Amino acid sequence: MPYRARVNERTLLNLPGFHGGAFVYVFVEDTSERGPRRCEGDCPCMNFEPRMILEIADCSDRIELQFDIDSSEGRDNSLHKLDTLVAALSLFRNGMVAEFVAFDLREAELRALRE
Repeated sequence: MPYRARVNERTLLNLPGFHGGAFVYVFVEDTSERGPRRCEGDCPCMNFEPRMILEIADCSDRIELQFDIDSSEGRDNSLHKLDTLVAALSLFRNGMVAEFVAFDLREAELRALRE
């Protein structure tokens, strides 16, 4: 049975003209039309956990994060993991932007020393 997607997006991370295969891929299976799996006899024995992928790649490095939804604790942890990742990326971006000024000042000093 093919997977139906609730979310299925692959986004390139680099601007056009920059090399490398950097991307982020997100996939969340849509299991809304499935019922419980049947085991021996006619007894339902298993609930479906959707296939979920969060993959981040940059050149030759890739990471794939795992998320659980089969318990309240697993759901809380999965949301915490995502929220922490979003917050860390925001902090990293702010720190990187702040470094632009310091880098540009050093570059100007180097240029002046060379002249």
